[in-house]
Amino acid sequence: MEVRAVEVTSSNSGDAPMLPELLNQIPPDQDIELVTADGAYDTRKCHDAIAARNAHAVIPPRKNAKPWKPTSAGAIARNEAVNASRYLGAHCGDDGVDITAGAALRAR
Repeated sequence: MEVRAVEVTSSNSGDAPMLPELLNQIPPDQDIELVTADGAYDTRKCHDAIAARNAHAVIPPRKNAKPWKPTSAGAIARNEAVNASRYLGAHCGDDGVDITAGAALRAR
């Protein structure tokens, strides 16, 4: 894996608001295959920014996640993750599936 974008922030800045800016640091002609991140990145702006780059989001929905109105590609993809988490959680004896921790981008 290679580092393709970096943003240094102060301790009073959240991580999730920085994700769209990080994606914008990568030239549009460079494909991004997937973006992995922890549940703190389960926001509309993050999912929409990832979908705008035609990348796949690997972000576990928050435990109390409810489906969003499917008004964007990011919301639709996120709703699929919410439904999958509920299904897998019900079938694995858990109330959710923690997919990953941290944040990373992977090129195609």
